[in-house]
Amino acid sequence: MNGSLRYLRRLLGRNLGRSLLSLGLAALLAFAFGLVTVLRGIYGELYQQVEVRPVFTGLSYERAQKVANSGYVRDPYYEYVAQGVLVELDGNTPVTVFFVNRLDELVKDPVVWAEGWDEETFLASPRGVCILNAQYAEALGKGLGDKFRINEGNWLSNLSQGGNPFREGETLLELRDRRRPFGTIVGLVQSDWLDYNVFTPALGNTSLYCLYSEKTSFLCLDIARYTLVDYHRAAEFAEYAKGAGDGQKGQVSFTMDTSYADRIYEMHRLLETLYPLTIAAALLLGGIQPGLTVLHASREISVLRALGAKKGKCVGIYTLAQVLCAFVGLLLGFVLVILIQKPAFSTVLRPFAIYLAAHLAACALGSGVFAWLCARKRVLEQLQAKE
Repeated sequence: MNGSLRYLRRLLGRNLGRSLLSLGLAALLAFAFGLVTVLRGIYGELYQQVEVRPVFTGLSYERAQKVANSGYVRDPYYEYVAQGVLVELDGNTPVTVFFVNRLDELVKDPVVWAEGWDEETFLASPRGVCILNAQYAEALGKGLGDKFRINEGNWLSNLSQGGNPFREGETLLELRDRRRPFGTIVGLVQSDWLDYNVFTPALGNTSLYCLYSEKTSFLCLDIARYTLVDYHRAAEFAEYAKGAGDGQKGQVSFTMDTSYADRIYEMHRLLETLYPLTIAAALLLGGIQPGLTVLHASREISVLRALGAKKGKCVGIYTLAQVLCAFVGLLLGFVLVILIQKPAFSTVLRPFAIYLAAHLAACALGSGVFAWLCARKRVLEQLQAKE
């Protein structure tokens, strides 16, 4: 046994070039397998997480809700922007009013809410409630719970289309208060700068109908954006979207860019196709190269046989030499992958361990078969043969 170990050490040291070749090839194959494994995992997760966001413009609020309940999409975001709105009949400060179903898109600063109100109750309210910049509210002399006049810029012209809109002795403010709604302040945005934006829930659009009724009798959203539940149903949803605005007055447009998701999916499919081919090629090379290395040492095996070594001992020594080189090379290749790609160790432990065992088995099989073929030949014939 000790003699076999000494010969094994001498074999590895004396044929340093062959040993390094076997080690280097194993490291290269392990690195290639590890890299493909890590990328396969990355694109597998990315493929599942990639978001496709279809967008409608001009779609009515009611139809937008129907699309949201279709089962194709999730996380709806609705927005309608009313420009040049008057607050407290101040014609010098045009205000922008946003009808929204979520605040995270537009309001980044903290909001102080009136008692009994929070973001959820605000967005679910069908009333004419609003939130606005705290500095702007202070300039208006308003606070939480106060009502303020809010209407379209040309409200008087709109009311006068059917003739004189005033009742006998009625003032401008009285006319406005009778024919146009009030907004109630339920939240103040704590911003470091002054802005003239007012936010109101899309669900409460009928309470502030005057801000859009010039165009249609219902709220047509500037943006109705969603996230697809399943990328694979993109084509199916695109077909469904063609009929989303059927029968609705006004122009409805639809866009859905799947180019980024398509690239991710194609890369995912490519890696899934290459993965088994990479494993098969790596194991094939991992078995053939050690066998050819042993075959190149056939004269050494003949010398051992001539000195009285048994076939099994010769096969064991040369097979073990190749397996040791492959083992060190595999470990080196895996360590390089981990250092470069930095994957979660738990995600690569199992595939790395399986490949390690499979590669060593292929190496042992390939080198063992060639060593046996060399050892079974006649000793004299082997010694006389040219390399």
